[in-house]
Amino acid sequence: MNTKRITEWKLSNKAAQQMGVDASFEKMADRLIQRDIGFFTRQPNSTNINSPLLNALNTCFSEVEREFNASRWISFDGDIYFDKQANGFWMLSEKTIRLFNKGEVLESEESYDKTKVEINSKLKDKFNTWDIPNIDTLKKLTNLSNTPFPIINGRVSFSAYYLYKLNNKVQGFDCDHGYLKNAVHGYCLPYLAQKNCSKLDNKGLFINAIFSGLTPSKLKNNALYKALIVALNHKNKEAIHGLENHTDILNQMMIQKITNSLLLEDSIRADMAPYHSKIVEDTELGHWSLWTDELEGTNEQAISLPIPMVARDPKSSINDGVVGIDFGTKSTVVVYQKDNVNIHPMRVGTGDLSTDIQAYHYENPTIMEFKDLEAFITAYDAKANKPYTRWQDLTISHTAKNSMEGTESSQFNTFLDEIKQWAGDKNRKLKIVGQKGKIIDLPPFLELTDDDFNPIEIYAYYLGLYINNLNNGIFMEYILSFPVTYEMPIRDKIIASFEKGLKKSLPAELGTETIDQLTVTKGASEPAAYALTAFKSHDFDPQGDERIFYSVFDFGGGTTDFDFGIFRESKGGKERRFDYVIEHFGAGGDQFLGGENLLELLAFEVFKNNKSKLLKQSIQFEKHPEKDAFAGSEQLLSHSQEARNNTKKLCIALRPFWEEHEDFTIDASGELSITLTDIHGVQHSGFALDIDEEELEQLLSDRIERGVENFFNALRLAFSNSQESLGDIDSVKIFLAGNSSQSSFVNALFEKHIALQDEAIGNQTGQSHFELFAPLGADKNDVEKPTGKTGVAFGLIESREGGNIMVIDRNLSDDDIRFKFYLGENRKGKFKPVIDREMRFNQWVDFIDAGYQKFELFYTEQPTSSTGNVAISDSSIKKKTIKLEMTDDDALVYIRIVSPTTIEYVIANENDIENNVYLNRIQSLEF
Repeated sequence: MNTKRITEWKLSNKAAQQMGVDASFEKMADRLIQRDIGFFTRQPNSTNINSPLLNALNTCFSEVEREFNASRWISFDGDIYFDKQANGFWMLSEKTIRLFNKGEVLESEESYDKTKVEINSKLKDKFNTWDIPNIDTLKKLTNLSNTPFPIINGRVSFSAYYLYKLNNKVQGFDCDHGYLKNAVHGYCLPYLAQKNCSKLDNKGLFINAIFSGLTPSKLKNNALYKALIVALNHKNKEAIHGLENHTDILNQMMIQKITNSLLLEDSIRADMAPYHSKIVEDTELGHWSLWTDELEGTNEQAISLPIPMVARDPKSSINDGVVGIDFGTKSTVVVYQKDNVNIHPMRVGTGDLSTDIQAYHYENPTIMEFKDLEAFITAYDAKANKPYTRWQDLTISHTAKNSMEGTESSQFNTFLDEIKQWAGDKNRKLKIVGQKGKIIDLPPFLELTDDDFNPIEIYAYYLGLYINNLNNGIFMEYILSFPVTYEMPIRDKIIASFEKGLKKSLPAELGTETIDQLTVTKGASEPAAYALTAFKSHDFDPQGDERIFYSVFDFGGGTTDFDFGIFRESKGGKERRFDYVIEHFGAGGDQFLGGENLLELLAFEVFKNNKSKLLKQSIQFEKHPEKDAFAGSEQLLSHSQEARNNTKKLCIALRPFWEEHEDFTIDASGELSITLTDIHGVQHSGFALDIDEEELEQLLSDRIERGVENFFNALRLAFSNSQESLGDIDSVKIFLAGNSSQSSFVNALFEKHIALQDEAIGNQTGQSHFELFAPLGADKNDVEKPTGKTGVAFGLIESREGGNIMVIDRNLSDDDIRFKFYLGENRKGKFKPVIDREMRFNQWVDFIDAGYQKFELFYTEQPTSSTGNVAISDSSIKKKTIKLEMTDDDALVYIRIVSPTTIEYVIANENDIENNVYLNRIQSLEF
């Protein structure tokens, strides 16, 4: 059975506390009453809040609001009047007064106590203890006018003589106008003092009256008001005896609280739209959180449900499907496949899914905002699965991105938008800053322990909440993409982090055994996955021995990745289960060619060109990794939050220029005005920066062209290494991918360099060796089809295990990627390559003579450096100085690659190196 109706909900005490529900009727009611009273008395728009208690309070108060606005007197049933001057209630019934006629003053020491006891025994008020007024309070009933009760000579009409309390005695007083003196007898006027009413507004007085069990005269026969008396005094069983038929508000409150806690749980966690009430009403639906086993421990409790609700076994919601996740530098894409071959994109991080679908909904910004970091961590650690975290404590996605773009510099460090960059850099540390002061210093990603705060795990947890919920069901199989440059240890740790976060998003009611079956696997590299999608989108169908040579230029937000390979029909016994085979035999990339990096490059140049203005105002900015210091930069370049904020603000202002929006304009003076923050935290609004659009366009063109040159050099090396001659190949398909490939510069520069490549190859036919394909997604109205960005995620599912496309990755060496760098030396001001990224591991190569103790080793990730024509002063060329343990004029320094980022070097004689005979110990060097 998948669903069942239940009348009792079982959960742990801790979970109940976090959800704000309790098995104790009184405790839950008290919390709800205090909350709703707070809304009623403090919020002018409380009528907009859907709550049974609030609705009743507002309805009843609207009937008597005019009376409560009176300057002094408010009339209540039973001849009771609230006196704003006396700050309490008077019972002014002639019958009551005569009942307490004392005739003469009681002289005994206990006269006050006896009189008070007698008053309350006669009144039998189960809500209140009435008293005798003191003299100051009694005088409030003298010199009266315009009262809602009869008066004579400025006092209550029934008598001129009334009692007041004096220490432990009672004393008579003549209240007649003109006398106002003590007397030897009097009647008792019961008085109910209210200590704090003087500070209450009219709504507060109304609430106070309900707690006192008193009914405004206009509401004497109002059943809803009687229900309010029951609700606010529910624990006083004796007082509300006889009003049991007015408990509907309390029942509604309990029903609504429990229902809301279920319907709003993912709204509170992840800003998702609340679930529809039918979830807990319809036997075809049901709620996972209600599906619980018998209680076993003392730290658990059962909550009685006011009405039966429908529970669903979460195991029945498990989809026979797979999810592909393209974890991107700028944004993350999720697609899924269920019980057929169709692949669909999934909206994540957009909140209310009832809104109109927009293309950007499918690109989830890879960014986090830390608000109350400590509260989030406490909630996250309190429950093994689907903890009661709050979106208000830690946000991601579009919410965090919009917040960052509008934030002040003092809060800028509370955002993290370089999650993937941190993971991919083995040496990069990270500082997590919460807006409420909590700071976490994290080591490099590979050094992170299971007990450390893990941003990637948290980001995956949020993705899991969007993927696995009562709307979508539950997915247990995930495929994750990676850049071609990520080493296997980094990939494995990202996989483990995603798996932990995704498992955390699953309901505990699944059971540990089922939850442990969730798997996250490594898919094809990002550009290779995109190539698969492009082949399908363009209907490529190689037949027989036909081989389609392909290349991918994946120009994303953070980096640009290259991939080279062959697409062919499957053949042979080992491939017979597949329709096609993709072999990617080459890869590369341009680390700093990405849309966001280009924006930062533009910002750097604009700031640099305005350095005089910035120096005068002590305004700093960040250094771009591809740029060097310059005159005056020691006062301008910084890693401070102000510098980072200024750089981001200018990037935001320049984004329309980079994305070629038609409405982007620079004013006639050639200036762009933005708000910048100086080193003292002072904001300078309308700060005018001189902008030269032609210079910026040339800067973009030059940097993108460098990336295109890198691509073709990487292509040349990849085909050479695969023993394929470009001259013998009829056509190489070039697929442009990534959102940044939509730039008009990209297409024009590729056309230029394709012509140069054809010329270099010696193409005599007039037909190009290269065919260029624009990014997918030309039809922007069809959000179901893959685009230049979402195509990677689609390709992950196409290449899944059990699919009909076999992926062979020849970019791996010894279960890891190839070497990431080109190593060389300085020759006549040029970088001369000695070792490239195609070199095999553990193969000694002679680098330089060992006659001097020091030598310089130059390195870069740029494929263009393989030509030997790149200036050694190029900012992409880095240097390491190595000091040898010994020198030998007849020996050589040998170098070999041992990991994607590590080399070893040793001194040896030429005739001994093959026999592993060395003159000193082997030393290692990490890049």
